This record gives sequence, structure tokens and C-alpha cells, in this order.
Amino acid sequence: GSGGGVAGGDLEVGAGRRWCRRCKLHQPLRTKHCHDCNMCVRTHDHHCPWLGTCVGENNRVLFYWFLVFQNLELALFFLEGLKGISVMEPSVLLIMGLLFIAMFFIMVSVLLCFHTFLLMANLTTWEHSSWSNITYMKPFHREKGSPFGRSMSANVAMYCCGPQWVPERLRRYAALRRDEEGGAEWEVSEPRPPNCLLRCCGDSC
Repeated sequence: GSGGGVAGGDLEVGAGRRWCRRCKLHQPLRTKHCHDCNMCVRTHDHHCPWLGTCVGENNRVLFYWFLVFQNLELALFFLEGLKGISVMEPSVLLIMGLLFIAMFFIMVSVLLCFHTFLLMANLTTWEHSSWSNITYMKPFHREKGSPFGRSMSANVAMYCCGPQWVPERLRRYAALRRDEEGGAEWEVSEPRPPNCLLRCCGDSC
């Protein structure tokens, strides 16, 4: 799958990896079965209904840039629309259209800010929203940060250079171990205390 599928969910906790009864496989760490895609997705973030697919290990950086360009496009449309407004003869349809564009711009901006926080913290939407229900996240306190987090630059490198399609020379920057399938082999460790920026963003999210 485009999000980093493992192959079509009830789960059992085994020695090290969880067993997915639907896909008949042991899930790598940070993997979740998506009922919409009917497959296990590595480094599962969320299922996007607008794109009709899951956002995960192999496409979350593409999803991030999709949000960036959507934001820029909405901003450009809004600025162009402003040029067409006449004080003497205001267009009701144009003003309504600009209000809708402004509303979508705010929504996409909030989503972009949230995913920027996830990028810097080395978290996924699923982990952030379901922390207390995820087996490997339960032992760690949310305020101490992600058990996968390293320095901010390392987290950004993992996010941007982690997908399997990234050229090998760039994938080295991610400093991730790979399993036999070529996917990221995540390891939990004692969380590093988040810096002031991440702490502030975490409180807001």
C-alpha cells in the first residue's frame, strides 16, 4: 500500500510483535491494521478519506508536502480573489467564495501545523490520539515525549528520508535499521525530554 502496507483485525500480543489475525502476520512496531484499506500499514498515521488511502511510513512525507502546496494554492487563490473585489460594486458571489477559501485555508493550516509537530516529535496521529490504548506506548508518560524521538534534526531526517523509495544515499541520514522487507525497524527507548517548542506544541495539540 502507498502508506507502507504489510500485506489484508483483531490483535494478540505476542513476544515482541503483535499478531494480526486478519492479515495473518506479526506486525512490526508502529504498525496498525486499517479496516478501510484491509491491510496492515507500517508507521500508521491515519486513513485519509479525501485521498482514499492510508498515510504511513512510505507516504507521510508526501502527505506533508501535499498540505504545504494546498496551503500555498489556497493563499494564492485568496490573494487573487481580493484583487477582483470592487469597493463600488462588490460581488456577493466573490466575497462568499473568498470566505470559503479562507475557511479551508485555516483548516489546512491547522492540519499542517499539527503534522509539523508530529514530524518534529517523531509521533504519528494514531499514537498521539490513542497513546493510552497502544501497547508499546502505555509504559511511557506523554509529557516526556515519544519513545521513538531523538534530536529534532534526527526526527526530521527519519520522517523525510525514511521511506523505502528514497535514494539510498539520502536514506542514510534517517539512521534507521531496516528489516528483511526493507521497512523501518523501530526501537523504543527512554524518551528524551522535549524542548520548549515541542512542549508548547504538545500542550496545544
